[in-house]
Amino acid sequence: MSRAAPSNSSRPDLALFIPSYAGGGAERVALFLASSLADAGLRVDLVVACGHGALRDEHLPGVTKVELGALTEILAAPAWVRYLKRVRPRCAMSMIHTANFNSGIGAFFVPHVPVIVNLRIALDCDPAAQWWFRSWFGFAPERRLYKRAARVVGVSQGVADEAAEVFRLPPNKVLSIPNPRRSREASFEVAPEHEPLFERPVVLGVGRLAPQKDFAMLLRAFADVAAQRDLHLVVLGEGPDRASLESQAQKLGLSGRAFFPGFVTNPQAYMRRARVFALSSRNEGFPGALIEALEVGAAIVSTDCPFGPREALDGERFGRLVPVGDAERFAAALEAELDQPDVGPDARRAERADWMQRFDPEVITGRYVDLIRGVIRESGRSQP
Repeated sequence: MSRAAPSNSSRPDLALFIPSYAGGGAERVALFLASSLADAGLRVDLVVACGHGALRDEHLPGVTKVELGALTEILAAPAWVRYLKRVRPRCAMSMIHTANFNSGIGAFFVPHVPVIVNLRIALDCDPAAQWWFRSWFGFAPERRLYKRAARVVGVSQGVADEAAEVFRLPPNKVLSIPNPRRSREASFEVAPEHEPLFERPVVLGVGRLAPQKDFAMLLRAFADVAAQRDLHLVVLGEGPDRASLESQAQKLGLSGRAFFPGFVTNPQAYMRRARVFALSSRNEGFPGALIEALEVGAAIVSTDCPFGPREALDGERFGRLVPVGDAERFAAALEAELDQPDVGPDARRAERADWMQRFDPEVITGRYVDLIRGVIRESGRSQP
């Protein structure tokens, strides 16, 4: 992490701040944005609080990776403030709650660097899916910090509207920019060791194995469906709930029917092969996995959680929506989808083509470029 007294010509246009290289959807979007914004002509630093995670070795041409070396994600503020003072980026943008909180602290101590806070998930949600800091302290600390932000971006309109209300922000400071669809994979091949999983029709879940994703409910729903059908359940991802989910699968009699292969770098290959993609979350922001499933033409059953699925699926035009936490209704929706003739992913992709244009990477990148350059211009006018 060595940049000394940068000249105006060498200052990055954007410092994109994230907690780690974890393999979650938000981190993947952050790496996409860093790369695409660099391609668009911005000088970009990707600043990472803790330099570990599945995505650490991702190649990002034109992007400078900066690792702060913080002991924990939540305690990265001092290193982040030092970075801002030394490097003086023209604009900073944070993603994911711990980085957002530290970014707000940075805006307090380094006010000449304008900050964009990017919110990726519903704020007011089931306590089991809530960030522990908010469970302990409520929203008051963030409310004070985010008032200093130049903009607050919600990944869906629902998140943006909720942020304006919860953090008491003026409407002109809040906007919504969705996740981009992912560029199509060069290959839709699953790992050879995972081929046997697809010897039977697959219901697929993708996400961190954590309470927010509610894979426990998906297991209960799948157990009801699998009692009458020869299916596999495959859940891609890692997280703290792995052991409890594997134990639950055994108790439900799903040994040899439910599988947890771990994190994979190309989940779209699995989505394309699956009979149904299932999103079981209690809350989201604008689930990237759902956009990926739409893009590859997967059949979709999702909870109607706050926020994102209803917006992404255009109501129920491109998938089935089920109340949060209702395993019985989710099982019924899976049954209904499985009873439908499988038209195949290519036909579904063609049906969704016009709708998916709003999630094109070029469109989303352009919106962020306009936002960042606008914030930099505003900051320049406000400087003495």
